[in-house]
Amino acid sequence: MGISNNQTIAQKIGNEGERMAAEWLWLKGFEIVEQNWRTGRKEVDLVCKQGKDWVFVEVKTRTGMQMIRPEKAVNYKKRKLLTVAAQEYMQQKSSNSRYRFDVIAVSILPWGKNMMYFKGE
Repeated sequence: MGISNNQTIAQKIGNEGERMAAEWLWLKGFEIVEQNWRTGRKEVDLVCKQGKDWVFVEVKTRTGMQMIRPEKAVNYKKRKLLTVAAQEYMQQKSSNSRYRFDVIAVSILPWGKNMMYFKGE
């Protein structure tokens, strides 16, 4: 995966999912503006532009050994943190453009990898 050895297995898995998601979004015509953008304790995995719209993407990656589907991990608390982070990002950019939240769920299974895209409103 080309990742430093001082990361945990969970971090390596998460980074692999984010890499896959960023590549897929780029192939679909998204501009990847930021990766792992932080403000305080809040983080947005991918900040993208799709045309004139800003898109804040949460990537959740799970392995076959975990029972909960990755998209289910984006719960109310996580969505609230993403909303606050996105508002702070837009304020820093002094932008009144439209924005939305998308989720990409990556499953890394013994027989292959699967990715599902959930477009927000």
